[in-house]
Amino acid sequence: MKRILCAISALIILTALPGCTAPDSLQLDVSQGYGLHTKLLHLNAGTQKSRQRIEAFAALTEDALPLDKDISLFAYYPDLTCTVTRDGQPGPTAVVDINGDYVDFHFEGEEQLYRSKMSPEDLKKLLHQPTR
Repeated sequence: MKRILCAISALIILTALPGCTAPDSLQLDVSQGYGLHTKLLHLNAGTQKSRQRIEAFAALTEDALPLDKDISLFAYYPDLTCTVTRDGQPGPTAVVDINGDYVDFHFEGEEQLYRSKMSPEDLKKLLHQPTR
């Protein structure tokens, strides 16, 4: 009986560990504004729920539509900056402006503006989810 209990315990531990092997391999940093970078959210992929939330934030910039607008027309005070780090390599920082019915962004250091397919409501829900 003792051997069976030890084997079951070892199996449970071994199945739980692969999710925790590299929680820092996927990270998210969201800051308010553009100048002071007041940190709003920092997540690493320590749990499946955190991993899904990080991937949902990454979807903000995926399949975005390029806008035919000059960068000077972008918000003077953008709402957020968002950076997803994969395998220790930070991706481009998206400078995000929630603009009425749209979420517009550009990548730091680039002139092209984009419109996300994510709605402002969905972005706000994603941002304000409890972390635990």
